[in-house]
Amino acid sequence: MGPDSVVIAGGGMAGLLAAAAASPFARHVTIIEKDEIPVEPAPRRGVPQGRQVHALLGAGQNAMSELLPGIVDDFEAAGARMVDSPADLAVYGRFGWAGRVRSGTRTVMMRRPVLEHVVRDRVLDLPNVTLRSSAVTGISVTDDRSRVTGFELLDGTTLEGDLVVDATGRVSRSVEWLGDIGYDAPQEKEMRSHIGYATVEVRLPDDAFDDGVAGVLAHPHPGNCRGAAVVPADNGIYLIAGLGMMNQDPPRDLDGFMAHLDAAPSPIVGEIARKAEFLTDIATYRVRGSRRRVWEDLTHRPDGHLLIGDAVMAFNPLYGQGMSVAACEAVALSRSLSEDSSTAGLAQRAQTAMKEVIDIVFAMAVSTDGAYEGAELIGVQRPSADDMEAGALLSRVATDDSEVALAVKRYAHYFDRVALQSPSIADKLAAWKAGNRDVLRDNPLVIPGIIG
Repeated sequence: MGPDSVVIAGGGMAGLLAAAAASPFARHVTIIEKDEIPVEPAPRRGVPQGRQVHALLGAGQNAMSELLPGIVDDFEAAGARMVDSPADLAVYGRFGWAGRVRSGTRTVMMRRPVLEHVVRDRVLDLPNVTLRSSAVTGISVTDDRSRVTGFELLDGTTLEGDLVVDATGRVSRSVEWLGDIGYDAPQEKEMRSHIGYATVEVRLPDDAFDDGVAGVLAHPHPGNCRGAAVVPADNGIYLIAGLGMMNQDPPRDLDGFMAHLDAAPSPIVGEIARKAEFLTDIATYRVRGSRRRVWEDLTHRPDGHLLIGDAVMAFNPLYGQGMSVAACEAVALSRSLSEDSSTAGLAQRAQTAMKEVIDIVFAMAVSTDGAYEGAELIGVQRPSADDMEAGALLSRVATDDSEVALAVKRYAHYFDRVALQSPSIADKLAAWKAGNRDVLRDNPLVIPGIIG
């Protein structure tokens, strides 16, 4: 028998998608959210990164569509810009321009508050899902402390459920609450690469980009910790962002912001910014890095208590993975319920089912952020010189070869390594290395055309 009631702390993307996952299997699903929910799309206090650039990667788009069929159509109706990301977004990295290649996929580009508003409307339209306005102050447990039974609320009441889900993000207090009743904390793995963002909404003239280009990203890298991006969002809005690693934070004042854009590996974003009409002030955001809490490996934990989203794995936001991983985690919950909806052991089954996608994406973060000199790795092994050289070779070949470029994008966007492991790609990497080839598409001033 499935859960009679599910209670979820946190009404952001992870909480909303967890509710969508639980809804077909439970009689009642309640989301607890402390923020006042805006009638129209708007930033929320509980989402301090909400005005920064966000991405809904292919894996996240597919996962959301599984949970909420037709959601991509809803995004488009709300003004989302749909792009073929591997072809339409020009990306300049440490080794030059990533090969632009047509993939035939459509990627959703939206501002975070608009995207979240669409998802919230869909989830709260589900007949058994309700939203309760309150703050969570603790957990309730059985007398023998073997099971978490609900959340204690600010008004002194307790909201109980057969499944209790913590979707409160980086500020999750589950470690503290479980520690108070005698449970060990999970292992933590952390990479402190000290990331800063500064973003502004703009409108751009029709001729701002070269033909076929919808956005430009000049990623920071260990040789230049300052980066920049200009990407389409929704309803004709673009976002221009300064990106910083290792405490190279973009400033909020206009002159400092522009200087940061100009210092990126490619100056093209700065050039485009000078053509832009700025619509908002420049919003900044700072985060220490990525943090993984390995909840699924705990051998002794109370039943009925599940964690999702940033409460499990909080990412470097530069890579735009957070919403997509949360969606994949919610699908893991949905499939766990579909396979066995009994409440006994459900939380552990679902937590374990999330491990695969989290491990894949965490490995990506380690391989990238671990290359920065001075990055602090806690409970994480720094990539070896051989691993970093292998990644560098792959990036170089991806500037020139369409098969390799598309496989790299598929790994980044769909968390799928299968194409990268093909014999043909292995042969191409070996041939490039044996020929000691140089990257040709590395002029930061000129965006190359489509390859392949």
